[in-house]
Amino acid sequence: MELVFATFESELNHEEIIETMRQRAAKFREVEGLVQKYFVHDRDNDRYGACFVFDSERSRDAYFESELSASVGDAYAITGDPSVTKAHLLFPLREVDEWGLEAVRVE
Repeated sequence: MELVFATFESELNHEEIIETMRQRAAKFREVEGLVQKYFVHDRDNDRYGACFVFDSERSRDAYFESELSASVGDAYAITGDPSVTKAHLLFPLREVDEWGLEAVRVE
């Protein structure tokens, strides 16, 4: 699994950003290999963004080469440079099933 943490500053107000996130969510549900996307707001620094969970490097890289990724700057009226950190998942704290629910072990 591959993780991406991305944040940005925007000219839009809070409500406009949330509405844009909601409107674009359906498009992200169609991204091949995107297991989950968490929409986030760093309140201390007033930055918005997302934590992405991809099933592979190939899926992650394909997303970043897509039109959907390229459209983020305009969609959110981003100011300055976004912050993007890519990381490989080593292991989870809790084991989860294919729906992201914690697996219960019976011993």
